[in-house]
Order: sequence, then structure tokens, then C-alpha cells
Amino acid sequence: MGEHYLSDNHGNRVPPHPDLSDPVLESGQVVVAGSKDTNATVTVTAGKSYAITSITGCHYFGLATTATAANCIWACGEGRTIVVKIPTGYTSLHYQTPSNSRKFILRRLKDTSDD
Repeated sequence: MGEHYLSDNHGNRVPPHPDLSDPVLESGQVVVAGSKDTNATVTVTAGKSYAITSITGCHYFGLATTATAANCIWACGEGRTIVVKIPTGYTSLHYQTPSNSRKFILRRLKDTSDD
């Protein structure tokens, strides 16, 4: 019987459900998207994976401005968690929301360099 596992957007193994992710201690930050339909950024580390949990409302994410629909790569609905890996060369995660005053929590996930 073969082993079954999930992969992120770069083919790296991820937990069976994003809620089971293993974050780096004290890496969490609450991000508030103040104005709807406005591209904003949060600093991330290139090559690292992140868990994103939408606390209030839904959010769209990308590696370039989310003002252009073609750049919206990931979406996260309210109360949901997704796991994304930031490609090498990127240090900003772009986001926006279709409503005012929406929040998400961003946590960097452990990898072998954190052991």
C-alpha cells in the first residue's frame, strides 16, 4: 500500500489539512485589510511556506499587484486556512479583500532549516 500525502503549490509535502500546520513560534501576525479592493502587501521570506487563516471576510493573494485579476493566485474564504509557498525572489505577499476591515492571520511554517 503506497503512502498518500498532499502537496503545496511547489510540490512540497504539506499536512493533511492546513489546520494541522506546524508554525514557527512567534511568527504569527494579524493583518488587517482596511479598504476594500485595495492592493496591499505584507513582508514574507522567499522560499518559505505560510499558513493563512482568514478571520473576517475573504481575501485574494498574489506575488504581484492584486489590482489585476490575472495576478490573484490564491483565495481564502472566511474561517478557512490555506498553505502557500513563496517562490524564491519574492519578499512581498500582495493581498486585497472585496469588503472593508477584513482580517487574516499569517504564520510561517517550520521546515528542515528550523530544526
